[in-house]
Amino acid sequence: MKKGHIYFIMGISGAGKGTLAHNVKNLNLGDNFVFPLSYTTRERRVGEIQGEHYSFISREDFIYSIDKGEFLEYALVHERDYYGTKYQDVMEDGVEEGKIVIKELDLNGLKKLKQERPELDEFYSAIFLNIPKEMLRSRIEVRGVFMSDEEYEKRFNSSIFEEEELMKYCDYVIDATLSPEEVVESFLEIVERER
Repeated sequence: MKKGHIYFIMGISGAGKGTLAHNVKNLNLGDNFVFPLSYTTRERRVGEIQGEHYSFISREDFIYSIDKGEFLEYALVHERDYYGTKYQDVMEDGVEEGKIVIKELDLNGLKKLKQERPELDEFYSAIFLNIPKEMLRSRIEVRGVFMSDEEYEKRFNSSIFEEEELMKYCDYVIDATLSPEEVVESFLEIVERER
């Protein structure tokens, strides 16, 4: 059986990573596409559903899973909350089964994966959703996430640094200022090219 491939959707906060994954999932492209959830210790936002948006777990359970080696990658994001991807969800239930795995990932997660699992490099591609910095504030505000001015500035400055770093690690770049349909089309063209 031919191995599958992982497409990591990457970009700064507010770039549209979740929107792209959601829109591709809604196309119902068949069982060959899988969308494993991230695990996180952060609080649920209004409207988020356990098992649909994330697997929300306690910090203690997350650390226990780290100690057991269950995560393919994980990171402490914004020095506050853990996010991670379980090995079984991506590799055993995805790549080993010949599936196309679509997964959001941040810079810390990609760096950790490259450092700790270089043998997996051939099984994934990183796709960067690029948005102009001036669009960042409006996209964060649309989410309805309250944050103090200090927290916003910290996140904004972190995003600028992260964007520069991401460009070094990503295999492809998609202009995220395109319409959602055009972003999906660009993404699927990349998947088709690599198959």
